[in-house]
Amino acid sequence: MSIAHRWHALTPAIRSAALDSARDRVGVPELRDRAVWDSRTASARAEILARADADRGKPWPHTLLSDFARYWRDGVRTAYEGPAGELRQRTSTAVLAAVLTADEQYVDEAADGLLLLCEQTTWCWAAHESFATGRQEVVADPAQPYLDLGAAETVEILAWADLVLGPALDERVPGLRRRLREEARRRVLRPFVDDRRWHWLGLDGHLHNWNPWIHGHILAAALFLETDPVARAQVVDLVVDGLDRYLRALPADGGCDEGYAYWWNGPARLASALELLDRVTQGGFDPWHCDPLPEVARYPQRMALGDDWYVNVGDGPARPSPQQPWDVLHRWGRRSGDAAVVAQAVAHGKRLPAFGLGRALLALADDEWWQAEPGPLPLPRWSWLPDVQLLVTRQYDGSAEGWALAVKGGHNDENHNHNDVGTVIAALDATPVLIDLGQPTYTAISFSDRRYEQWVVRSEWHNVPVVDGKQQEPGRQWRATDFAVRGDAGAEVDLSDAYPTGQLRRVATLDRGEGSVRIVDSWAAETELTEHFVIAGRPVSHEAGRLVIETLSGGLAELGWEAGLGTGLLETQAVDDDLLTDVWGPAVHRLIIDVGADRRTFELTLTRSTRD
Repeated sequence: MSIAHRWHALTPAIRSAALDSARDRVGVPELRDRAVWDSRTASARAEILARADADRGKPWPHTLLSDFARYWRDGVRTAYEGPAGELRQRTSTAVLAAVLTADEQYVDEAADGLLLLCEQTTWCWAAHESFATGRQEVVADPAQPYLDLGAAETVEILAWADLVLGPALDERVPGLRRRLREEARRRVLRPFVDDRRWHWLGLDGHLHNWNPWIHGHILAAALFLETDPVARAQVVDLVVDGLDRYLRALPADGGCDEGYAYWWNGPARLASALELLDRVTQGGFDPWHCDPLPEVARYPQRMALGDDWYVNVGDGPARPSPQQPWDVLHRWGRRSGDAAVVAQAVAHGKRLPAFGLGRALLALADDEWWQAEPGPLPLPRWSWLPDVQLLVTRQYDGSAEGWALAVKGGHNDENHNHNDVGTVIAALDATPVLIDLGQPTYTAISFSDRRYEQWVVRSEWHNVPVVDGKQQEPGRQWRATDFAVRGDAGAEVDLSDAYPTGQLRRVATLDRGEGSVRIVDSWAAETELTEHFVIAGRPVSHEAGRLVIETLSGGLAELGWEAGLGTGLLETQAVDDDLLTDVWGPAVHRLIIDVGADRRTFELTLTRSTRD
């Protein structure tokens, strides 16, 4: 049964009672009245109050038109999105501090932030403001609000702040809550109901992370800010239908074509929204066994390499912030009865999620999460996701030691796509050696027809060859075929349809006994190959047929190939993008080996090196 069917199968009386009593049923108590703040939860409380006190000594962030206009002038998004995010974060921190202490100075700080949010001309980010672009303007029109991620992130703060600070706001700043409700209706709730053309609804069949991300925040706004029961029920029913559409679009194998980092803002956002509906129905909704939710919950453990490194495909860092909302996954595993999912969540220790007022409040109120004892990270021996064509296998079951290999098939029109059909990632002791660079800082070209001007998304900067002088091109027609898994040892894949010309097959395997990774490419006559391998770490020795790399964690990895092909060309590429530098340091390297016209195979072997 789908989640939409489960929702509508509840009697009208049950649904009505759930929505009317939502504020009381969410289960976020007055946190300052908790009987015990043990050492684990006390550290989170202290962190919040320290941030709030530091914020109070600084001017409030300002969002400026000149920064907003930079998107159109020079393509820079962060000049506006940075301060806008800081304003939301500071307001959220003040709300948390006020909830934890009931101190009037924090209540006033929260109220200041909430009103500043209400007074913004737009909650939309410049990169999404197509209404202004359509008018050939850079100034948003308050009478025509654009409902995007920025608007959703902002209304989420207003909604949860009203839930937990309502009486305090009425006492200190009467009238503010009325303003919050008015802004939520004008900018979010009415546009959501009245205009069903928003691309993120997925009515055209194209579903991505915006769907659950925005729907979940609209759900909170409807439950906590909308006072008209008819309007509230209408919004919630539309939200449920939208979430159902997203879930039905997820592959049965539980994969995520947007990659691990976006999993937290796609499937994990879906889980948060479903949990909110489950709470207000007091468990009557119970969506946790609807397919493919149980498989989706296992995705993070399947992508984990260890030491906070992950198999990353498309836009996403290989080592994202450890401050993910692991409590969301913990509750997901508890509700579905999956011990491995619970273990995956708790293995990372107790941290507050980096962003999201609602997520932080639910985390703070989750005693079972804080009391859970961390154990070892579950690292499956191998994982195969046939729908997204991604294989991950490791040398030792349950251990990050030794080699791990990931092989990707798919196509070149996936969400947040890189041209990377057939690429491999190889990691030694959890640390990637052959890498996927991941997400650069987004600019105006990131999602435009100029996207593939960015070097990090082009196939020549992935671990795939150039064939007959040509890279892979964007588009669903450029794809892997005949992806055959060789058990837990690796995979063979036909890459002929990933290139404009040539016939090419790749076999990538992990030899556990030998402790090696082997990549073998073979091709038909009259096809010329130039192999490309993107490498993280520091080259320490390079000669014909051999390259030794000191990995980012200090290990030694050796890349070997036929000495008759020479040394190849080892290029050093400076990395000047902060998002990439945070993961890979100031430079990465690319090994280019011209195989020549007479050969029909190439083999690269990776082993642990004991010498330089």
